[in-house]
Amino acid sequence: MAAAGGATLIVDTSFLGDVLCAEPLVRAVARRWPEAPVDFLTSPGGAEVLRGHPDLREILVFDKRGADRGPCGLLRTARRLGRRGYARALCSHRSWRTAALLRLAGIPERTGFHDASGAWLYSRRVRYRPELHEIERNLELVGGGAWEPPRLYPGPAEEARARELLPEPGAVALAPGSLWTTKRWPREHFATVLRSLVRAGRSCVLLGGREDVDLCAEVLLESGLAPEEEGQVRLLAGCTSLRESFAVLRRCAALLTNDSAPMHLGVAAGIPVVALYCSTLPAFGFAPRGPRDRVLEVEGLACRPCGIHGRRSCPEGHFRCGRDLLPARAVEALLAAAAASTAG
Repeated sequence: MAAAGGATLIVDTSFLGDVLCAEPLVRAVARRWPEAPVDFLTSPGGAEVLRGHPDLREILVFDKRGADRGPCGLLRTARRLGRRGYARALCSHRSWRTAALLRLAGIPERTGFHDASGAWLYSRRVRYRPELHEIERNLELVGGGAWEPPRLYPGPAEEARARELLPEPGAVALAPGSLWTTKRWPREHFATVLRSLVRAGRSCVLLGGREDVDLCAEVLLESGLAPEEEGQVRLLAGCTSLRESFAVLRRCAALLTNDSAPMHLGVAAGIPVVALYCSTLPAFGFAPRGPRDRVLEVEGLACRPCGIHGRRSCPEGHFRCGRDLLPARAVEALLAAAAASTAG
């Protein structure tokens, strides 16, 4: 690798979960070159994930779907990076656009994965090892390292907002949303779990972004809870920023989530995570690895997985990977996890 000295740029402009899986790389780079500043180029959403990180000098935004889209935006961003004189760049995102961006910026040492689109544009290529967790794969870019949970750094205002929204800690959080339809466990299954938890004496929180407001409201409605039982449920979808959601999760006893960004937030929060894998596989390398985490899935389906990221609809038309994953399994795992978390 390059000699010490000069700033390092880390690049990941993909999904929020991917940026979270790149966060341990930030700390590894800071340890590898302790005297050199570290910057991170990411998406607008990724910038929210990383804001307040003590090991980052600056977070740069590449708005590839907005202000920086197209060839002009790419060249403009490359010139901006080139003026900063980075000694090296480490790219955990395997897209041709980021490979081209770093080459155009003239950064002398550019490290990426050997199977990335545009890998030939990197000056140094690291083997992408599918058998590793994504966090461990990213650490290979700087010489390797063991899995560790990602970290977020919410500020006092975000912590205060979480206490306001969830005054009493110990609730079970449910996050039913996902960008991909075939990653979403059926709404009626989430409703069954919600009803079972409340009737078992557990308070619950429904979390999600603005795009999940209707879905979470439908889960609550479909649960069939009586008005007095609904008092045990806080409907917080659309009410929190990503960092506020993280602060809320830190006050929860457990999380039920699809294979999506909330799963990674729960891991970072250090609470037990029950992860629901429908069309995707834990073997892809993104599943929670904590000692109290659980992965639930339907094994033995010939049609699974149907894609790396999931799909807009089930190609087979039956969605058995979601429908056959029964709510009773999730209820059992959540009650055990929440009881152990509360006792601990």
